[in-house]
Amino acid sequence: MACIGTAGYAQKKKVTFDKETGEISVNETAYALLEKENAPGQLGINKNFTIKNLEGEELLYFVFTQEPEVNPNGYKTGKTLTYYTLNFIKSGEQGRRPGTMTAKGAARMVAKGNLIQNGDIDTNARTKFLLKYR
Repeated sequence: MACIGTAGYAQKKKVTFDKETGEISVNETAYALLEKENAPGQLGINKNFTIKNLEGEELLYFVFTQEPEVNPNGYKTGKTLTYYTLNFIKSGEQGRRPGTMTAKGAARMVAKGNLIQNGDIDTNARTKFLLKYR
C-alpha cells in the first residue's frame, strides 16, 4: 500500500506559471510559453491564450467566446453560453471547454494533458485531449 501511494506522489506534476515571463514550468523545468491578450469586448476581464514551445513556435490558441443559447427550435433562450475554443495550430483541430479560465488554468490544462513533447504537440495526447473537450 505504501508503494502505491509513493508511486502516485512521484508522478504528480507541479505546474507553475510566471506572469512576468510567460513561462510554464513543470516540476521546476521549463515546459512552454504562454501569452495572453484581452478577448474582444471583455474589457480586460477574460483573455485569449497562445501557447508556444520554448523556441517561440505557436502550438495552441485558446479563444474566449460568448454566444446566445438557442433551443432545438432555433429560438434564443435568454441565456449566454461561455466557453473556450481550443485550437491546435498545425492540425487545425478544435476542442471546446465550457466556462472561463485564467492563464494559470490554461497552463495547467496543457501541462497536465502532456500536450507538448519535444517542442511539439504529441499526437496521442492531442487525441485524448480532444476526446475530453469535444
